[in-house]
Amino acid sequence: MTDLSWWEAAPALLAAIAMVLVPGAIALSPLRMGLLARAAMAGPLSVVSIGVAGVTVSAVGIPFAAWQPILVAVIMGVLVWLAPRRGISVPGRVTPLPLVAGWLGSAVLIAVVAFAATPSPALVSQTYDNVFHVSAIADILAHGDASSFTLRTLIETDRAFAFYPAGWHSIVALVVQTTGTAIPVAVNASWIAVCAAVWLPGVAWLAQACIPTVRPTTAALVAMPLGAAFGAMPYALLTWGTLYPTFLATALLPVAVAAPALAARALRIARPAYRRRVWSWSAAGTLAVVGAILFSQPRVLASWVLILAMPAAGLAFRAVRKGLAGGHDSRLRTRRALAVAAVVVVSLAATGAWYLVFRLGLFERPLTDRLGGPQAEAVQPLWVGVWQVMSQSWLTGVGAAVTAPAILLAAFVLFGAVMAWRDRRTRWIVIAYLVVAVLYVCAAGSDDVVTKLATALWYKDKFRLSSVLPVLAIPIATLGIVSAARLVRFRSSSKAWAVVTAWLVALVSALTLAVSGVPASVGAVFQMPQTGARSGLVSATQVAFFDGLGETIPTGQRVLGDPWDGSAWTLAFGSREPVFPHVNGQWDAAREKLAWQLSEIDTDPAICSALDELRVRYIVYSPHALGGGDPAGNHFPAVHDAVEAGLFTEVASESDVMLYRIDQCGPLP
Repeated sequence: MTDLSWWEAAPALLAAIAMVLVPGAIALSPLRMGLLARAAMAGPLSVVSIGVAGVTVSAVGIPFAAWQPILVAVIMGVLVWLAPRRGISVPGRVTPLPLVAGWLGSAVLIAVVAFAATPSPALVSQTYDNVFHVSAIADILAHGDASSFTLRTLIETDRAFAFYPAGWHSIVALVVQTTGTAIPVAVNASWIAVCAAVWLPGVAWLAQACIPTVRPTTAALVAMPLGAAFGAMPYALLTWGTLYPTFLATALLPVAVAAPALAARALRIARPAYRRRVWSWSAAGTLAVVGAILFSQPRVLASWVLILAMPAAGLAFRAVRKGLAGGHDSRLRTRRALAVAAVVVVSLAATGAWYLVFRLGLFERPLTDRLGGPQAEAVQPLWVGVWQVMSQSWLTGVGAAVTAPAILLAAFVLFGAVMAWRDRRTRWIVIAYLVVAVLYVCAAGSDDVVTKLATALWYKDKFRLSSVLPVLAIPIATLGIVSAARLVRFRSSSKAWAVVTAWLVALVSALTLAVSGVPASVGAVFQMPQTGARSGLVSATQVAFFDGLGETIPTGQRVLGDPWDGSAWTLAFGSREPVFPHVNGQWDAAREKLAWQLSEIDTDPAICSALDELRVRYIVYSPHALGGGDPAGNHFPAVHDAVEAGLFTEVASESDVMLYRIDQCGPLP
């Protein structure tokens, strides 16, 4: 399987692009929109269609399938067609041929930088978070349940409902269903598809929305290649975690910022007769994108709120100043609005404080003991983080590797920030960028209590924060490139100069990323040894062994194992469901019994009762652990203890992976 070439993944890639564009395009078909706007909004609406379909069909017991998001999209399209649309026009028009050419070129650039050192699309990221993500995809395919309200029951097995956003997992599952490809191939194809069909049109549309001083066509054509130029997004989220749902939600973030920005502009210029209608459509579009993020990774909404708080604060300040400077009635309305706003803010603050203290137990243990995992650990001095922001050199997510400074890109970001600061309409972008940059610098360089409180919504994760910076840096750099082109254009077109410069910046930056660690880092986390996984989760031998488990283990039985040694993926690479599909979870009593007391099977009858309840008579075993193991996360010690004590009968083996039969409990009832 691992000798599959990237060319052979083309059907899966085309299917993935269709999954993230076609449902949304159907829903938007009655609206008058430019190509770029249609492409940018299609991704979020497709995610919403997929998410709503997953929840709905799960509630009525219908297995999840590709026709269901299409049906949801058709219903949405009918509602759009029935709604009054006169006076509604969504900006985002670009000459199609240059846009498509730049779009394809940028997508290819991302794919090459990311996977240049990964020899096959059949390889899989062998990282902590991805243990769950791959298992979740396999579970959707096996049981047909893609509901975000039940997905987390995979690792919270004592609950009937437990929320985890299923957007990413559902997209990949649909690719597998429609093409028959393996899960790893579908995952990699879907990652490229999200970059190409969600991230790139999103950043181009955001540049149009945020830079009113630049012609829309120029802004889009300049911003598109810059979407491939930043190491922090999309590449770092491919190696760190691997955080696929956060990656999908962050890819949606540019559209989530662009939609309200364009809505505010549309409301300012709308004729009075259509103002209410424009407001309704703007609110609907913004809520749709927010819904897409909810189905992807709701925590990214913290970044969305933080970004939009900057222009919202500016608008509110100007409105208050204007209201207080008006007549008596104007001042009275303004004071009433301020009073209502104060009540809302105090209420939200009180609710948040209650949640922190009574639901999350803020004072149950010292704040210094919280947010101390690998994702939250400070790894460098504060000044190094400042340099990384200024020079556009980023942590790759593998060890201490940092990409080399992208000097040309950094120069245009800096110049663009100066130009944006000079215009009141774009100053908010610079402020938002600086705020996120400060949070990143602190998260990466400090473990003090203030930093933990300030970055808690991002798990104090430097990678979740750094991935937000390109969302703002791309329109800033776009303004910098266009402004520079206007200065040096002479008799030539400033648009041509700007587009050529953008591609030069993107190519130089991509080369910098390529030679300074991004492909090597991706290759490292995707590396699959032939045998002896050691610090990885699985080897090629294990994958082949899992594929043959169905020949020995009867249908309907689960297979037991320590998920740290690869057994979590027996369903993803084989046909038998694991007892433990992730290295962490909140397990029911039967699973807890096996995890901690399996080695007492000869003396404790409750062990056989637990095995009967879970329908288990076989154990798969390999003497290694993901990442070399984690003493704090070793919640399955009895599995290894029992195997190493020789309590079970070996029935099959290949290299360092073995299958054992449990004979002490007799046949399953």
